[in-house]
Parts: sequence; C-alpha cells; structure tokens
Amino acid sequence: MSRKDMGNQGEEIARALLERNGLDHVQSNFRCDMGEIDLIMRDGDAWVFIEVKSRSNERFASVVEQITADQCQRIRRCAQLFLIQQNLNEHVTFMRFDIVAIVMDFEQAQWLQDAF
Repeated sequence: MSRKDMGNQGEEIARALLERNGLDHVQSNFRCDMGEIDLIMRDGDAWVFIEVKSRSNERFASVVEQITADQCQRIRRCAQLFLIQQNLNEHVTFMRFDIVAIVMDFEQAQWLQDAF
C-alpha cells in the first residue's frame, strides 16, 4: 500500500470513528499555503480540527510522537484561515485540536482530544 493510500484509508477510519462518537463532518483535506488540516468537524458548538497520522506499524516511534511543534503551529494557522474564509472567526466560541493516530498492522485507532 502506498503512503498516499494509507493516508487516505487512515482518514476514512478516523472520520468513521469520530462520526460514531457524535461529531459532524464539515470538510476533509483543507489546504492552504501554510499546510493542511486532515479533517474539520463539529462537536456540538466546538469546531474540531483533526490531524490524522497513519502508520503501518510503530516500529521506530509511536504515531503520536511523530507530530512536531511546527506541525501543530501550521495546523493552528490553517484553522484560523479556514474560519476567516468561512466568515466564522468572530462567531466561534470554542475550537479544539485533536489527533487520531492509526496503526494499520494492528487496526488500532487512538483519538486524543484537545491534543495541542
């Protein structure tokens, strides 16, 4: 399986997991000059911006350990731009940044709410 295919499959698994837990899908793969947000969802009144990390295994490092501070900062900036483009930035009272880490070999998905 290619890295792109694994990433796409991971995002599908993450979206299904989050929807089973009551979140509503808004958009996938929001891209801007600063980076990308894998999933944008709503959890009640909260806007949730989700980074999905998929790996075939955790042989070298855990999936969560592979997310850097720079990457978190880029996702935050992309989220701000998304809200501005949607004319929502003045109306959002709560937003959250979650991570869904998926290990394909073991078919495991770990959802970390308010991760950064």
